[in-house]
Amino acid sequence: MPIIRVITAVNYNKQGQVQYVRWGLANTDTNRWKVAPSESHVIHVLEALKYGEEVWTVFAEGDKIVPGPRVQVVKIQPGLKTIALMHPEGEEPKHTLERMAVF
Repeated sequence: MPIIRVITAVNYNKQGQVQYVRWGLANTDTNRWKVAPSESHVIHVLEALKYGEEVWTVFAEGDKIVPGPRVQVVKIQPGLKTIALMHPEGEEPKHTLERMAVF
């Protein structure tokens, strides 16, 4: 029963950086929430990634929810990090952070 962290929506600060996420724990065997998504500061995502947890995304496409890319840490400037989506080298990204649901 693989359980993964999944981001469903983001919230931006005045500088245009992700400040909050809406995320939960999903069971990949049943495609159901083990812990329903709730709002959390992006620092909690950065901490989860720091400790080796995988964080993924989901996107709404019409009336369906489809899996999106994994999340990674990116450095904006010394001492300031945020999240970004991982995309295979040389591929045009189908899903981007900017296209995620916003709350």
